[in-house]
Amino acid sequence: MLNMTELETFAAVVEYRSFSQAAAALNISSAAATRRVKRLERSTGALLLIREPTVMPTQAGEKVYRHFMSIRLREDDLLREIEPGRAATTALALAINADSLATWFEPVTRELVQYHVELEILVDDQDHTLDALARGDVKGFLSTQAEPVGERFAAEPVGQMRYQCVASPGFAREHFAGGLILPGALKAPAILFDRKDRLHDIFLRSYFGATVGRYIKHYLPSPSALFNAIVDGVGYGLVPAMQAEPRIIDGRLVALAPDHDVMIDLYWHHWEQEPESLAKISALVMEAARRSLVQPAPEGDGGS
Repeated sequence: MLNMTELETFAAVVEYRSFSQAAAALNISSAAATRRVKRLERSTGALLLIREPTVMPTQAGEKVYRHFMSIRLREDDLLREIEPGRAATTALALAINADSLATWFEPVTRELVQYHVELEILVDDQDHTLDALARGDVKGFLSTQAEPVGERFAAEPVGQMRYQCVASPGFAREHFAGGLILPGALKAPAILFDRKDRLHDIFLRSYFGATVGRYIKHYLPSPSALFNAIVDGVGYGLVPAMQAEPRIIDGRLVALAPDHDVMIDLYWHHWEQEPESLAKISALVMEAARRSLVQPAPEGDGGS
């Protein structure tokens, strides 16, 4: 059986990415932290940490870290059964894409905190969150990737985020008086989230039937700032229909391509074998997503 003190020290080093910071958090010396990790590596028969240039878990280390997190969560569940209302002891990090956080996910956070965890919501690059789930840094994340990150992980479809191409009425009159045509799209400034945002390219390729090269772009890495810039006439762009439709109804926005919404599939990634508390949280997130997002018709359901 693995030594719990050594596991706890190893987990702290993984979380702090530093032996000295982990040692300070545990109120021990760096040398003691190093000895504990080395003993754990001897017990497992595997190298668990890459020491240089940055402290990172190896593939074996990721598995050991997830094992420890599972023990920690199950212990929390047990202690709360014994002592109902016990304060949170385990930090829970979930990675959510920015548009979901700005629309349907925010109310979910109020439900999540009822599970007696210290909640941390991360908005990060998808590639980074894939790695973070594998390491155990995050316990679940929302992604456009359909494939699980590896063995013992699951990726479950939760629905589609619908995006509309919109502009303020004044911007539309100035730049698209004759409708959304390619010359106008090349000259009118588009508002994008950041340089990794490919949503606008996907829309233009779908709408015009060809890849559109260079066009004017402004980058605003905040869903609310991006949306407000479009409402204020700074540019046009793709925003979630949940944000756009109320402003279309009150006349502050117009849909430039009403029949060309962009549908983005989203998947909830999580550990395949989750402790009970994590399984409840995954179920809560997936249920909320399926209530809020567009649910595609089942395959073969073409109507009569």
